[in-house]
Amino acid sequence: TEGMQRIEEMSDADVAEVQKSASLFGQVEETTADLRGLLGFLCGLRYRTAGMSKKALASLEGPLVTTLGRQQASAYTLLARGPERVSDLLPDTDTADWTRFSDLWRDAKAVAQREHFFHWEVAFPGVWRHWQRNQPQGGFDAVIGNPPWDRIKLQEVEWFANRAPELARAPTAAARRAAIQELRERDAPLPVEYDAAKECADRFGKLVRACGDYPLLGGGDINLYSLFVERATSLVKPDGIIGLLTPSGIYADKTAAPFFKSVSTAGRVACVFDFENKRIFPDVHSRFKFCAFIFGGEKRTFAETHCAFFLHDTGTVDDPNRCFPLTPDDFARVNPNTGTAPVFRNRRDADITRRIYEHHPVLVDHSGDKEQRAWPVKYATMFHMAGKSHLFRTAEQLETDGFYRVAGNHYKKGDDLYLPLYQGRMIWQFDHRANSVRVNPENTHNPYLSEPVSEAQHEAPDFLPQTQYWVPAEDVAAVFPQNNSWTLGFRNITNTTNMRTMIATVIPRLGAGHSLNLLPVFEDTDNAPLLACLIVANLNAIPFDFVSRQKIPGSNFTWYLLEQLPVVLPDRFASVRFGAKTARDLVCEAVLELTYTAHDMAPFARDLGYVDESGDVRPPFVWDADRRLRLRAKLDAVFFHLYGVTDREDVRYVYSTFPIVEQEETVDYGRYLSRDLCLAYMNALAAGDADAEPVV
Repeated sequence: TEGMQRIEEMSDADVAEVQKSASLFGQVEETTADLRGLLGFLCGLRYRTAGMSKKALASLEGPLVTTLGRQQASAYTLLARGPERVSDLLPDTDTADWTRFSDLWRDAKAVAQREHFFHWEVAFPGVWRHWQRNQPQGGFDAVIGNPPWDRIKLQEVEWFANRAPELARAPTAAARRAAIQELRERDAPLPVEYDAAKECADRFGKLVRACGDYPLLGGGDINLYSLFVERATSLVKPDGIIGLLTPSGIYADKTAAPFFKSVSTAGRVACVFDFENKRIFPDVHSRFKFCAFIFGGEKRTFAETHCAFFLHDTGTVDDPNRCFPLTPDDFARVNPNTGTAPVFRNRRDADITRRIYEHHPVLVDHSGDKEQRAWPVKYATMFHMAGKSHLFRTAEQLETDGFYRVAGNHYKKGDDLYLPLYQGRMIWQFDHRANSVRVNPENTHNPYLSEPVSEAQHEAPDFLPQTQYWVPAEDVAAVFPQNNSWTLGFRNITNTTNMRTMIATVIPRLGAGHSLNLLPVFEDTDNAPLLACLIVANLNAIPFDFVSRQKIPGSNFTWYLLEQLPVVLPDRFASVRFGAKTARDLVCEAVLELTYTAHDMAPFARDLGYVDESGDVRPPFVWDADRRLRLRAKLDAVFFHLYGVTDREDVRYVYSTFPIVEQEETVDYGRYLSRDLCLAYMNALAAGDADAEPVV
């Protein structure tokens, strides 16, 4: 410690001081060599044994304990320098346990030399007091860095993409595994290299989870940057400060939520300045998002967190409209479950969103002692496209096996039935027939192409979009809500810069890939069809989408994000009236007409009571794009009233945050028609004229 302190005090202003520093450092290295050797062995041993079974671990511990018991006086030197360097000085080295111990030591040392374990206290002994204890005092005044942005888990497609592109382009994970197995049987070297790389990544992941150093950020699909963040918190003084460049997931990802909540709601975050890459880092994709994340040690707090998002340069942080404060209470209110940061583009976004949260609950609140659900819904997924690919069949495969196509785009052979497998890209708001799926096998990263369904196809109530795969009906039944012929679904893949962010609709009974998340109503709920109308309308409403855009950091609309979005309580739909009709009446009328445009949605229409005098379900509504735009605008007007956003300038502003919608409508209609219609409907509803059709 004294030697390092003398080195740290030197200015290295001339050659003599530089030489003296180097000499002192050589002495420090010599003095600490045994300590570094001991710590290297211990870290290598921990790496070597991470994830081992108790039986395997016991077989290693036996010779270690026996050998050290016999060599207690020299145990420190033995572990630090190794058996080969000290064996001549020790008794009882000609035993089986000694041989096994020697092998273990060499294995652990080889790991240490390969992994280059870094021992902070030994490298900077003057930074801590009592550093030899389990929890030394002190630390750095500041920790600043740009840690690596890379996942520990080996990505199979990425690994093979440059080495064997034909494997990376395999149509399914099952097909890729079969091709790899074929290479193994031919004793090809590539699978051996892949297995070694995977074993190394898996071992490292097990070490991270088992070592205890990363309790908050060492779970899930671990990214290296998150480990650096948590390491920094253990290196900084209690009143110190940390500044790191990290992916935006540090404040938004579910796996990072326990950590971020621990610092955000405690007032320890000074700044979150979030950037879209846009040529800042040329080798990183332009849409990748990262942030300058600045926070304090456990005793360093700030009254407000300065936030700015979607930045393209550092100068914008001085713009008072783009940079705004959030208090610890704001983090707790807007994201009660996770404490993660909302992604506001400017101060006005923050103000409107905070007002909505002050008066409306989140969908599912876990922050209290008892879970609170605003709606009786749950989250479900059906088929993971990689993990369940062995169940998927193409049309050609089914027809070869003797199946034939029947109504509903189903395939049948005897009692066996296959249903189409839908993906998220196939749906749109209030439309389960938005896109067909085509396959481009040459694209290893995104082989599925969306083919929009035309207006003429939409107008045909018996038209169904093309899917890539079909799945067994019994496997669909195992996940689909019992006795239901329909459920709610929403897209998992999204983006805040897309035309719309939340895409939800009612879907018929079919297979759903993991990009099409399901939101079934609890089976024991009364009036489930009515609730489904209210829920899907709320999810697709412009005010709800506006708030969603403040909360989605990346390209996935996950359940934990949806849980924390503000919704209108079911009872409020019945209590808010617009003249002779309630909000519930208006919503259900519109949702029925918007969703029931095809024969396969007849079960949903029947459950809503849309039947004739004989009890038969009525024909589907005619697809009319102009009529649908009016219905959507009226629904948005209802929800602006329900959410309490009634200032016309605020409504105009909310619509302005959907620029692609504005651009398309300006081309088609010469104006932002849905906005103008919504404002007109808001006036009509406020006047009690629920059935008015304003002219704009």
